[in-house]
Amino acid sequence: MVSNLIWKSKFGNWRSWLLFIYLVIQTPSLFANNYSYKSFFGSCPARPASEFALLIAKRFEEKKSLGDLKKYLENGHHSERYFVSNYKVDFDPLYERITIKLECPGPIYRVTFYSTKGTRPKSYDDLILASDGNFYNKIFADFLTEEGKLTKKLPILAMPESRYGRELWSGLKRISTSIYGLELEKNLTEMIVNKDGTLTLILSINSHPVSVFFGKNEWEDKILKLGRLVTYTQNQQRIPSIVNMTNSKKVVVKFSE
Repeated sequence: MVSNLIWKSKFGNWRSWLLFIYLVIQTPSLFANNYSYKSFFGSCPARPASEFALLIAKRFEEKKSLGDLKKYLENGHHSERYFVSNYKVDFDPLYERITIKLECPGPIYRVTFYSTKGTRPKSYDDLILASDGNFYNKIFADFLTEEGKLTKKLPILAMPESRYGRELWSGLKRISTSIYGLELEKNLTEMIVNKDGTLTLILSINSHPVSVFFGKNEWEDKILKLGRLVTYTQNQQRIPSIVNMTNSKKVVVKFSE
């Protein structure tokens, strides 16, 4: 689900922490009952995570109930607004301490939907496909990049708007899971769903482009085969220019002259 939050400014990591400190100072009610707070943001972008943690703290101060807090967060879709995939809030009554732990998904692709109506394709604003299977505003990746938590350029996943549906999306999620963490992931620059439903991958191996044609099915199995093929050709110090895997039983590899 696409986050509806539109960020109007960008902050680096230190600016985010200054903002967090400022908000705490300007919110004395947070400390009216002498509660202490510990927060763990993990891989989350600092600014939205800080705002989410403050939201949790203020709600708990008002209602003093973890049960109420859980319902409030579930009903408000706050996790989508702040790029949080999981959160845990604990209260230690002995020390009057509230511990907030946040987890965020990892960005996998920068997604573009395009329309082929008219004489020229129209590209829509980029979205981010994350490891939890949800779409997020592209500012999610921008925050992580500015804070040094995302150091690589995300590959592009392009698909026609007309073909978007549950079945296609399910297949793309499975193939994304299959490739995530593999050595092949480092070589992937673009994944394209064509108008006819076939899949094309563009790799960059030692700065050489490689076009890979997957056809319409068996994408998960083909990813594994492609990973082994790329490793083998690199060991042989030969880089293919085209790999045709439309027929999974007959892989055709072409090398540049």
